[in-house]
Amino acid sequence: MRNFFLSFILIFSFGACNDGDVIVTTFDFESIELNVCGNGVEYVFFKINNTNLETLSLQLNTQDSILTRQDTLMFTIDASTNVVNYRTFNDEIPNSYFCSSIPPTSPTINRNFTSSQGTATVFTRITDTLITGIGIEQDTSYVFTTTLILNNLRLESQNETITQETLELGSLNTTAQ
Repeated sequence: MRNFFLSFILIFSFGACNDGDVIVTTFDFESIELNVCGNGVEYVFFKINNTNLETLSLQLNTQDSILTRQDTLMFTIDASTNVVNYRTFNDEIPNSYFCSSIPPTSPTINRNFTSSQGTATVFTRITDTLITGIGIEQDTSYVFTTTLILNNLRLESQNETITQETLELGSLNTTAQ
């Protein structure tokens, strides 16, 4: 009788297991290049991982020229003005996905996590000086490197939540005079 109850409990245990939806707690975007679209008032920084059919994006609204001015700026992340999205898709994501004036209808978004809190820190530094021309006709340009770091990030989708204490979104270079 004892073996019967042990067998019953063991069978019930295996049958009752349900892992449910797996929530991503770490992102696999380190080797993915950071890209940007923007008009000087609204910027969209994004990474596209077509291996896993996922994207990570940060939309910032600002009156500051954040890519060509040496400065450190902090932005409060919310769900409307400065927004982080983590999305999974049903198919490959084209590079033009975030820079389209009209949102594309495909690929279809499978899951969309939207930020509810956090901070984005934007570090922009001059990392190189380029001099072109000869004599009086010389022009000087500067290479600015912008690095974005997200802190205390909370992303939500229906009943699921992803939290990240620190997430380095990446760096990109911009040249300006």
